Amino acid sequence: MNYIVPFSQGGGTDTYARKVVPEIGNELGVGIAIENVPGAASLKGSGEILKSKPNGYTFGGFNPPSTPISYLVHDPSWDITNLVPVATYARTPYAIFARPELEIEGLKDLANRYKSGDLSKFSGLARGGIVHIAANVMQQEYNLNYEKYIGYDGGGPAIKAAISGEVPVVATTDTAAMSAVESGDLEPISILSSEGSNVFKNAPSPSDEGLPSIDYIGQLTRCMFLPKGTDTKKRDTIENAVKSALQSDSVQKWSENTGNVIEFGDHKAAKKALTESIEIIPKKVNINKVANE
Repeated sequence: MNYIVPFSQGGGTDTYARKVVPEIGNELGVGIAIENVPGAASLKGSGEILKSKPNGYTFGGFNPPSTPISYLVHDPSWDITNLVPVATYARTPYAIFARPELEIEGLKDLANRYKSGDLSKFSGLARGGIVHIAANVMQQEYNLNYEKYIGYDGGGPAIKAAISGEVPVVATTDTAAMSAVESGDLEPISILSSEGSNVFKNAPSPSDEGLPSIDYIGQLTRCMFLPKGTDTKKRDTIENAVKSALQSDSVQKWSENTGNVIEFGDHKAAKKALTESIEIIPKKVNINKVANE
């Protein structure tokens, strides 16, 4: 069997795959080769999953709403909703972090700081990507009216910029900022998922402040998919193998030791994550306008 990762080696999706996929193979009694197919903002590999033979021997994974945003921006010649959802295996929330000395107390306080002119910059990952889109959503939903968005090429540089004072706050994944919080350089201001964070369990979400949820953009749902036309029996077999693999001692210990969260969801959960991204995000924000700002 083959498992396609539409990203380069070493990233979060690849890291999860190299820990979880071998256990899926053990459950199925087969070897599974992991193939990295980066390019076109993860669309090259995702397209290969879709167009592979629907014989149950090839599947792969990406993380709504990240790849669906790339799909909406670049509009390839294929239909991403034709993929056959298998399962979800993790949830990775985004969060806003700031230096403790700024004493920012939640999203409402952050919005007031921008309104008063105390703060002006908001930072995150590259412009046109999921964090930039989420920042625009927060402008609308939470009156987070920053003057300038600064995008960085990866969570590491963005976190360093916040620690150094180059920017006052940064939005990135909870796991990416874990070491910066443990060292006392940053603190979580808000977890952008109503389900909270398993890394920062006491940090508030927008819902905790009585604000509307932005779960459709505030977290990654790590999903697995099969090619178009794969029958449900083959899907069910792999779905059950994913569920069992996530419960294995090896995966559970890895999750506990690294902070990489493991959460199983069935094929319906994977379908919901994909379709909600495609349907809801364009209603909330002009993606092409943001991408071209």
